[in-house]
Parts: sequence; structure tokens; C-alpha cells
Amino acid sequence: MTFPLPLRASLAAATAAALLLIGATGTAEARNTFLMQPLSEVFNMPDARQRLDPSIRLYFADQQHPQIQTRRGGYYSSNKVRAAFRSDAESCRAAALESLLALQERARQVGANAVVDIVSYYEQRANPNNDRYECHAGNVVTEVAFRGDMVTLDQ
Repeated sequence: MTFPLPLRASLAAATAAALLLIGATGTAEARNTFLMQPLSEVFNMPDARQRLDPSIRLYFADQQHPQIQTRRGGYYSSNKVRAAFRSDAESCRAAALESLLALQERARQVGANAVVDIVSYYEQRANPNNDRYECHAGNVVTEVAFRGDMVTLDQ
């Protein structure tokens, strides 16, 4: 079937607009904003002060720590939290806290009293930093991943 030229132009314009709209919608839903956030903001959260276990110490990247008595293996923790109704910074802090709690829980399970050499570990890529962590914020979820070594340190 052949359409008159003005109708063909209108159909082509409508198709192009629909494809553009579909492409824009797909991009908005797939937001994955890379952020480097300060660790101090996580540790200063009232929730972190209540929930983090001070008997299982956390040492990031190359921070100095007492001598290691026993190594109890490495562990990877990736946590996602809902991003809706939160700023990127808020959801990053919440996801980071959940990942740190998971590291401490694993340390408890294996009899360790510390986690050392903690690095951001998004998509199996280490990003060592003593003061900041890597966060990936989206429209629906925000994710923070850490990897660390479970150890027993000298008291």
C-alpha cells in the first residue's frame, strides 16, 4: 500500500519521535551514577554508631593496623538499597553501612576481630582509598560493594 507524501512524512516523524522517546526512557531508568563518597559520613551516621560493632575493627586500603596473628580469608559484600525518596548521598551512605555490617558479620562467623585492606569492589574492580568509597546510584537502587580480609589482630 502506498501512502500520499504528506502522510508518509507524518508517519516517519511520528516513528522517529516514538523511537527517541523510547531511547530517552531507557536511559533514564538505567542511571548508574559513579560517586566517590566520604567514609566519615557513613561512620558519623547515628544508625552506624548504633549498629557497627566496635569489637570488630575496620581498616581501609593501606591504613596501619596492629600485626596480624591469623588470616581467615577474604570476603566480598555487595549491598543495594532503595534509592526512591533519598538523595544519592543518603542512599550511598545506607548501602555502605549495610556492606560494612555484612563484612563485620562475616568476621564474626569466622572468628576474626578485624577486617583489613577494605577496598571498594564494584564489578570486581578494586578501588582502594582510605577516606572515600565508591558508590553507584540509580533511580531505583544504589549499590556499594566492599572486599576485605578477615583477620585476627594483636590486641
